[in-house]
Amino acid sequence: MLNIYKIDTKVQTPRYGTADAACFDIAAHIPYMSSVKAYTKTNEQVEMLAVANAEETESYIEIPSEWRVLIPTGLILDIPSGHCVKIYPRSGLSTKQGINLINSVGIVDADYVDPVYIPVYNNSQNKIKIKNGDRIAQGELVAVSQAEITVVGERPSQKTNRSGGFGSTGLQ
Repeated sequence: MLNIYKIDTKVQTPRYGTADAACFDIAAHIPYMSSVKAYTKTNEQVEMLAVANAEETESYIEIPSEWRVLIPTGLILDIPSGHCVKIYPRSGLSTKQGINLINSVGIVDADYVDPVYIPVYNNSQNKIKIKNGDRIAQGELVAVSQAEITVVGERPSQKTNRSGGFGSTGLQ
C-alpha cells in the first residue's frame, strides 16, 4: 500500500490508467501564479511563474527548448520501508513532445517525506506547455533489497563468451 499526502485539496490523486497498468500516472500541480524552479540551457537557475489562459480556467508554464524544470506534483509519498517509488517518463510526452526526465528514471526513497518534483527536460526545439493537472510522469512502487557490498582481491572470471559492453551482444 502507498499512502499519499496532498499539499492542496486540488492535487490530483495518482491513478492507474487501466486495470493492467504497471505504473500509476502522476500529474503536475501548477496553480496560477505559483513559482516553479527552472534551469536555462546555460545552467542559470530561474523561477518561472505559472500563468493562466484569458478565461483563467487553466494555469500552465511554458518550458523553452533545452531547459530543465522541476515540476511540482503537490504530493508527499509515504513509501513503506523496504520499497521505493521509481519515476518514469510518459511515453507519449517523450515521443510526441520531447519531454523527458532529466535523470531517465527517478528514485524516491522510503525515507524521503518531502514534496515530490518531477525533473523534466525539453528535448525539442519548441516551447512546451505543461498545464496544471497534466499527467507528466508515471510511478511504480518497487520492493528493494540492499546488497551486501564486499571488496574482493581478485578480478571476477569471465561468465560468458561476451567481450565488453556497449553493444557487444549485437543487435539481433
